[in-house]
Amino acid sequence: MVSAVRTLVIGGGLRGLRTALTHLPCAGGGTVRCIEAQPWPGDDVRSQRSNGFVCELGPFAFPPESLRRLVAPLSRPPKVVTAQVRDGSVFDGERHTATTLDVPPCSFATGCEEVVQAYRRELGDVLMLGRAVTRIEPQRDGFTVVLGGEVETRMTAAQVVLAISPIAAAGVLGHFDPELVTLHELAERDRRAFVWFGGLRQDAPELTGYGVLAADGLETATRELIYCDRVFANRALDGRCLVRAELTLDATDGDDRELAARAAADLRRFTGTRARFGFVKVHRFETFAHGGVFAECHARIADLAARLPGLSVAG
Repeated sequence: MVSAVRTLVIGGGLRGLRTALTHLPCAGGGTVRCIEAQPWPGDDVRSQRSNGFVCELGPFAFPPESLRRLVAPLSRPPKVVTAQVRDGSVFDGERHTATTLDVPPCSFATGCEEVVQAYRRELGDVLMLGRAVTRIEPQRDGFTVVLGGEVETRMTAAQVVLAISPIAAAGVLGHFDPELVTLHELAERDRRAFVWFGGLRQDAPELTGYGVLAADGLETATRELIYCDRVFANRALDGRCLVRAELTLDATDGDDRELAARAAADLRRFTGTRARFGFVKVHRFETFAHGGVFAECHARIADLAARLPGLSVAG
């Protein structure tokens, strides 16, 4: 079965959601669809609630200008909240150096995912979730987009907008540039993890401000600590504190318990806290490494978009 649409947006992250919604008034009677491989929209922008804590599985907050651009297409945008603090520090292993964020980050009352759900409501059946694009082929006056699954599905589109990583896009554009498939296979991933610690705020009076960054050259897997409830009060119930540690990983990493113990040791080393944390949560994730392969994919796809009518990259 082949279905025809006017505009097909590939990728249901924030860029894809915004692109799809802005294309709706321009469809001119045609159909807009936004395809996302994951069974949820928003990519890593997810706010998970556990034991009275709000754990951001992706970005913790947004710069104000980026957020204004993000909510602009929404007819009923969620209420924006601004960080309560901007002051933090950099830890070099011995001492802290005070630092201040240039602009106050922003989020939403219930977490970053609130804006994703606002887009989901307004897009409705424009969103197609849980369907991965396997390849894109040329056709007269547009493209054929092939979706994987138990039954392969084909869609034709006059316009295709790429709202995914250049490396992910490279894996489906091999018909137009075979070198992209090779680059896709060579791409490396950075392995990371978030570890959250929750407890009573009265037990951790030293956790004030935005958080702590690890100084360049400091030997530690922990790159950043964010005092979530200090930045946005609604990230924890009254009287509770929540800390998010971001870790880089390597091949020697153990299970989640060992990872949490390593993060806890760094938390105590960075801050001197002796608080007990009854809530511990670990979330592992991967990102494409922004090295030479990433840059090459980006350049080749930009060249394709300049040469192929109807193919574009979401801004």
